[in-house]
Amino acid sequence: MPAPGRNPIAGLFLLLLQLCGGAAADAAAPLLPLPSGQELELQRFAGSGKTLILWLPSERGFSAAYTEHARRLAQTGYEVWLADLHANYFIEPGRRSIAEFPLDDVVALVDAAVAAADRPVVLLSASRGAQLSLIAAREWQRRNPGMAGIGGLFLAHAYLYQGRPEVGESASFLPIVAATNLPVYLLDAQYSTRSARVRDLAKALGEGGSEVFVNIVPGVQGGFFARDDRELSEPDLAAKRDFAQIVDRGIRALALVTPPVRAVSVAADTRRFSHSRRFGSALKALPKPLPAPALGLPDYRGPDYRLEPGQVTLVNFWASWCKPCIEEIPSLHRLQAQIADPEFEIVTVNVGESRKRIENFLSRVPIDLPLLLDSDSEAAKAWKIYVYPSTYLVDHRGQIRYAYLGALEWDSTENIKIIRDLLRQR
Repeated sequence: MPAPGRNPIAGLFLLLLQLCGGAAADAAAPLLPLPSGQELELQRFAGSGKTLILWLPSERGFSAAYTEHARRLAQTGYEVWLADLHANYFIEPGRRSIAEFPLDDVVALVDAAVAAADRPVVLLSASRGAQLSLIAAREWQRRNPGMAGIGGLFLAHAYLYQGRPEVGESASFLPIVAATNLPVYLLDAQYSTRSARVRDLAKALGEGGSEVFVNIVPGVQGGFFARDDRELSEPDLAAKRDFAQIVDRGIRALALVTPPVRAVSVAADTRRFSHSRRFGSALKALPKPLPAPALGLPDYRGPDYRLEPGQVTLVNFWASWCKPCIEEIPSLHRLQAQIADPEFEIVTVNVGESRKRIENFLSRVPIDLPLLLDSDSEAAKAWKIYVYPSTYLVDHRGQIRYAYLGALEWDSTENIKIIRDLLRQR
């Protein structure tokens, strides 16, 4: 009989693996029957006996790079299961896709991995896939009290916010963060949206009971391990080639921690996923004006800049690794040309990048606007920036009146009217 609380499907799957004699690298594992009636096809890479890695997708699914990383991990000794849930369930990749997979099926998949391994399993995922990994891990713990089948989680660029906050608000983490007590290894890149706050996430996980390790890879952009080589710089490519070694070091760190055998008991609903709010095509008026935080930074081309009352200012936070940021730059130039008013200015704030990196970027993409350097990301934190680009329209009195989180065509008729109307309110 199966152990109390264990999914009997896991035992059947383990038997199938044994009958197959163990799959060679790149071989498809037997179809796994799941509680929903779905038969899940896994891509399995057999190693020489190290930890089994159960790799769950991000909201974007799996690219060809994941297969190569799995092969390299198998060569290092790990057994890797790539669970392409989007393909198996015919779900289109996208921000909301992570919440569409049947959770009972994912927990059964974890159970099958635990049954097939002779060491605790490590769950690996990225971005919003971190939500699915944490939620499924806790559900497995809850259903299997007294067992230490999960050794920890390796999460890259983890997105664990409840959603985009309103302008001026601080973001909050999903309930699963405070309900996670398994060890977690957080990987991020220096040039990514979330790297400035990865230690906030580590602290929140720690307060929930997790032992947390943090690795911010210097000089590379977010998603370096999954992007097409043509999109990557030399440091990105080097980090991509080393990704299996990065994962190996992370799993070795997780193995230093004795995993708990019971889930954290909390009252909150820990099965919630985040959903991004939908925004329109123009600046959004704030329900109530907010005082603009202080903004005093070096200008790339001139003396230090300080935001002062007396004129209308469009403050645009961006980074060179952010494609939407780059795509909207020409429209910012057009907007400046359209509104030739001495009491209107546009200032761009580059977040977290060195002067040398910006210099290289400007050789390819000119920016003929004030370019402020927030090299330590402190201004971005003060303005509560969680999305790139983020743009704020500040009135003559130094109050934020409009904002937009994301890229826009800034010289649209609607945006020009909003700015000109604000200029008339002297």
